[in-house]
Amino acid sequence: MKVILKNLSAVLMSTLLISSGVLQATIVEQEVGEPQKEHVVVGSRPFPLADHIALQEKRAAEDGDENEMEFEENDSACGPQVDEEGNELLAKFFPFTTKNLATHHPGVYQNPLSVSPLGDTVGLSDGSMWVIQKSDRHKTSNWLTSDQVIIKPNHNWFSVYQYKLVNLNTKKSVAANLAVGPRYNGVNAHWIVAIDYSNRQVCLEDGTVWKMKKSDRVAINKWIVNDTVIIGVNDGYFSSKKNPNILINVNVFNYARGAVIF
Repeated sequence: MKVILKNLSAVLMSTLLISSGVLQATIVEQEVGEPQKEHVVVGSRPFPLADHIALQEKRAAEDGDENEMEFEENDSACGPQVDEEGNELLAKFFPFTTKNLATHHPGVYQNPLSVSPLGDTVGLSDGSMWVIQKSDRHKTSNWLTSDQVIIKPNHNWFSVYQYKLVNLNTKKSVAANLAVGPRYNGVNAHWIVAIDYSNRQVCLEDGTVWKMKKSDRVAINKWIVNDTVIIGVNDGYFSSKKNPNILINVNVFNYARGAVIF
């Protein structure tokens, strides 16, 4: 039975991912237009579909395993934050106003500097442009440039939108796809300056060093120096305790979970 379910999930995921790529390309062409040269091209080195499916299956199985060990997580929740090898994390937390979310890096906070009249696109302070799911577009009508927005994964397998933009002021979230990347070397942009693949450590241009989750190794193995990343939030109830953030690699167009260690 497990094998059948696994095969069905793989077929479903494959269909969704293919549909997502086609839909996103159509939306970008029709609504956003051709990306400007000063912006990073999204998916210039696309993550292989087979790897993407395998990674999603691993994450789903991992969430199930962590759910079974809930009592262990609760017992350790009051202690110091540690990584997967038991090393205490030195970076401080920047608390959210949203329950059960935290971050090791203030770069998760962005502002919606532009919202189209129809609410179909939102431009963030790093220069990235996001296409909003049609059924969610009405939620952006009252977004202000002073609002704080964070990005997290969209865990709905039946949606072709891969991420969610969460407005911390209005408490509303919208499903979205990244259409245009951040500005090259922009004030609010982040990029990789060094990678230690064996230890799963990534150093960004601001000097922060990130330890990425072991099960996301297949994702970061495709990353290279100078890739642009967008900092988001890992909202997985259990995995977020030790890996509160995600790094979205714009060039490869995948993400990995992790935490700042320095």
